[in-house]
Amino acid sequence: MTNKVSVFAVALAVCFLCLTAWGQPFYVSPKGDDANPGTADKPFKTIGRAQLAVNDVRVSAKGKIEVLLGGGTYVLSDSQWFMSDGGSDKDHAVIYKAVPGEIPVISGGRTIEGWALDESGRWKVATDIKDMRQLYVNGVRAIRARGPFPEGGGRYGDLQFIDGDAGHTLPAEAMADWRNPSEIEFGYYNSWSHMICKVKSITRDGSGGVKIAMQQPCFFMISRKEGVQAQMPAYIENAFELLDEPGEWYFDKLAKTIYYIPRPGEDLKTATVVVPVQEELVAVFGTPGVPIRNIYFEGITFADATCLDPNWSGHADVQANFTMIPHNIAERDGNLYNVHNEQKKSDANVRVCWGQDIRFERCTFTRLGGAGLNLDYVQDCAVVGCRFYDISGSAIQVGDVTEEDHHPSEEYWRVKNNVISNNYIHDVGVEYQDSVGIFAGYVNGLVIAHNEICDLPYSGVSVGWGWGEEDAGGGNYPAIPYRYSTPTPAGNNRIEFNHIHDVMLKRNDGGGVYMLSNQPGTVIRGNHIHDNNKGGGPGGIYLDEGSGFIEITGNSVYAVPTPMNYNNRAQDRIATCNEHDNFFGIAPDAVDFPKAVVENAGLEPAYRDLLK
Repeated sequence: MTNKVSVFAVALAVCFLCLTAWGQPFYVSPKGDDANPGTADKPFKTIGRAQLAVNDVRVSAKGKIEVLLGGGTYVLSDSQWFMSDGGSDKDHAVIYKAVPGEIPVISGGRTIEGWALDESGRWKVATDIKDMRQLYVNGVRAIRARGPFPEGGGRYGDLQFIDGDAGHTLPAEAMADWRNPSEIEFGYYNSWSHMICKVKSITRDGSGGVKIAMQQPCFFMISRKEGVQAQMPAYIENAFELLDEPGEWYFDKLAKTIYYIPRPGEDLKTATVVVPVQEELVAVFGTPGVPIRNIYFEGITFADATCLDPNWSGHADVQANFTMIPHNIAERDGNLYNVHNEQKKSDANVRVCWGQDIRFERCTFTRLGGAGLNLDYVQDCAVVGCRFYDISGSAIQVGDVTEEDHHPSEEYWRVKNNVISNNYIHDVGVEYQDSVGIFAGYVNGLVIAHNEICDLPYSGVSVGWGWGEEDAGGGNYPAIPYRYSTPTPAGNNRIEFNHIHDVMLKRNDGGGVYMLSNQPGTVIRGNHIHDNNKGGGPGGIYLDEGSGFIEITGNSVYAVPTPMNYNNRAQDRIATCNEHDNFFGIAPDAVDFPKAVVENAGLEPAYRDLLK
């Protein structure tokens, strides 16, 4: 039996070699079988099996290696990792792509069946899922049970970092009997921030009200952080007692039961109900100094993933979905800050780290509970012609804000020469209102071009970090432990020919294009930015603190509170920027409206089908 298996394995390997030498792709289908040879009529079943086949032929293959994914859903039980799976160069790239005309979906979701009506007309189902934060019914995101924070509340406690009780008081004694109080969350809005903190306990105060102690250190950080601090909550979420509207759900973690109130026309006996359970769908990972190279993803949908970190530790937002971390805190002028602004970037459901020439083209990112795509310590990578929507956090995050980002010790830590172009980004930040369309940290040579970005709660594009503090010589803030004498890598970035509209729908103090810190050689040009005036301003092009050495030219900006906003006057950095030949405040019905700028901005013709 052993000899027969060995002979079969050798035969398969030879077959794979022949297929690739002939230029034939491997095929995968949800209806396939991993014992198959991976041909069109006998495809593999899993992507992991295709990876093994690719590795068998990768070194000896002539030309590119294609893995064609048939339509249907590939449900993951764990993250799909790509580590030593790349091509040797562009001419020998490994390409995972959709069969023409079909839609392969890589999903981290779990279908929930067995629903029954309870005595109150709610649907419920028992489950062995350990934790969850999102739920979809027939592909539509449902709302976790929530309601407004009652009036008449106050503050109490001494805000001790770890052990002291601190939180809120409320004249609402019934809350003392709410189930699972330590799973309840309070949400806070202040200007550009959306902060979330979990309840620790709810106790009666003896006078008809309750004292609500909040979890530490989250509440300590959001109440004392620089910028804008949390005051009174805007809403309460994840409370069974607030489950009262169609489309709302609640997960009783202790009882292992999900409850749902249907929307009109929904019958959970026939509906498709999906809970995202995987936090990472795909991870493309090299190692420091040895990047993974030449892997392309084309026409693939990444869907149904979650991010559970806020369930455990809250969301102590600073800005743009970056949160405070407790181990790097110092005090300045009575408030807390993370030293050198090294905050935690939100997790993404698809991630590339230490990659070179990794490409996503014509892919879709949707029904995601974190950010869509993180590109960390990457070079020469591209995201082209993709669609991002229905994402809890930001769509794309390029680079980070750690010390290795703002002052890399080795060349392989630098994030440079990447391209984000012709993507349609809309309806992201649906759970965290501090999210942006495209975020970039201390990056060099990044091109953000010809994207359409709309329907966001906060800024469209945000590039740079640090408020000038990590630039050579420091910024405008005192009392940091030390200042750097060398510049950050940030610079030579191009933000050009994008169509950015209907952003800033919820939060304030952001823009269509928002910048921070010195970025020599950077240009913002030819963008069409408008109608970012519903939530707050400035809404147009915004050079915030420390922004320096940036050119702004040829942009059409109108129907925003402030088309061109400067908040970089410290150290006279405003004088280092060159603003010229723009079209600010000129409406479409004006004689001198710049039609040529508008027609050239946004998706190029080959990608405009994304808007349909």
